[in-house]
Amino acid sequence: MRGVVEVYYGGEKIASEPNMIMDNLGEVITDFMTLPRALKNIASASGLLDASNYTVRAASLGKDAPGYQFHAHSSELSAAMAVDGILRVVSYGDVSVSSYQTSSFYVSTGNKLLPEFPKPTMDRLEERSTQVSYLSSSLNVGHNLNFIPSGGVSASLGCYAPTGVFIAHILSASVGAGQPLSDNLIISALYNNVSGFNCYETIDSRGFILMDVSNVLEGRQRENSNIFGGLIMSYVDDWNDPATGDLSVDYILNIDSKDFLCLNMFGGIYNIGLWCYDIRAMLDKGMQPPFSQYSKEDLEYKLVARKTFTRDLTYYCDSTEPGGTIPGIELVQDLKLVWSWRFK
Repeated sequence: MRGVVEVYYGGEKIASEPNMIMDNLGEVITDFMTLPRALKNIASASGLLDASNYTVRAASLGKDAPGYQFHAHSSELSAAMAVDGILRVVSYGDVSVSSYQTSSFYVSTGNKLLPEFPKPTMDRLEERSTQVSYLSSSLNVGHNLNFIPSGGVSASLGCYAPTGVFIAHILSASVGAGQPLSDNLIISALYNNVSGFNCYETIDSRGFILMDVSNVLEGRQRENSNIFGGLIMSYVDDWNDPATGDLSVDYILNIDSKDFLCLNMFGGIYNIGLWCYDIRAMLDKGMQPPFSQYSKEDLEYKLVARKTFTRDLTYYCDSTEPGGTIPGIELVQDLKLVWSWRFK
């Protein structure tokens, strides 16, 4: 099995690289292949034989561990957000540039830029702590969380756009609680988030973006119709043609422009992962199949594939036109990740 991740921004391919299949996938395949078929005669256990229990069920996004202490995660910016609910980030690059470049932050602060080097034994995107230092109750899961900005300290945990209207500000320097909002403001934007992971309710608080289709046929239809709510699975046109020998499944994640902007302001995207159910963990919790009957917050997952990039996938910039410069924050587009597993 080989995996390739393709990245599209505004419809243009900007990256195509191989991924890493994790040891956990071997465990999932082994569990499935060694299941006693006699389970079909036990009502409470027969659901374990459903093949969908052993396929990819979720995706997650992340960055380097130090990034969870800075960017829009900053405790100082969080205090300002708690007052008025406005998401802020300080630009460490050219203050005349309205786009937020995460690499400029790292150059200015000297923090480590890249995530951890991938190893097949990893069971999370970042093995180092990703818990924010000023909130001991925050989760430490190795990737981006999804505490929806709503005012209050938890808003700083990020990293996804809320439902409804939200405001984002890019600053030349920090603005503390009580300071006029115009202080140090480079550019601001008001968004009405009519789409995105939270609007479709396809993401949990831990940042797992859930599989949003029941099979590849439905996924193919959604892909052709350009209807994305969460993670979908699809296939290539010649999937059923044995002459080509190209059997592949595509896992597709469309990141809406509002989610793109929030992810950028919280430190960008350097890590992505695919996850299967952790069935043993759920059984230990007393959960029984079908697992679809449970809240998405109760489901447990096992990392089966990981991809690390050496550049921030949320990089964007201003546009220079004859009449002047258009702020990049007003030009943000959708980001699409196409992760192909090729069985040959």
